[in-house]
Amino acid sequence: MPPEYADDIRDSQFAFERAMSKLTKATSGIRRGLSVEIDKDVVPSAKAAWEEGRVALNSFFVTLNTATGLDNELAVIPPAGPNQLQEYGRSIRRYNEFMKKTKLCQNRGGPTLSQAWGQLMVSGYLQDSCGVEPLEGYFFQ
Repeated sequence: MPPEYADDIRDSQFAFERAMSKLTKATSGIRRGLSVEIDKDVVPSAKAAWEEGRVALNSFFVTLNTATGLDNELAVIPPAGPNQLQEYGRSIRRYNEFMKKTKLCQNRGGPTLSQAWGQLMVSGYLQDSCGVEPLEGYFFQ
């Protein structure tokens, strides 16, 4: 990175790491699959840490976009609200499909073993070794 942007990128990185550390501390001891009562004091601190991390990540994206000269290459994450998903412009359906295909590929032993299984299959319905679309198609929606 050019020196004039390096300090901004580093500051954004450190701010994001601090926010995620706060989020980790706020949610420590809470397990996703267990039906445990969540303390009411934890939720506001976790949301505040999440918002702080969102702002830091957005500043990182803006600095990278400015440094590379590509103004809207990395989309910033809009603030929470009723229109957040529409403003962000990413598809939840495509994300879920991508994650399912990635997990299926991992269960088959990764791209190398999946390709070997695909060659043994007579039908050959897999488009590539894992059936996962190229990341360029996913990230540039």
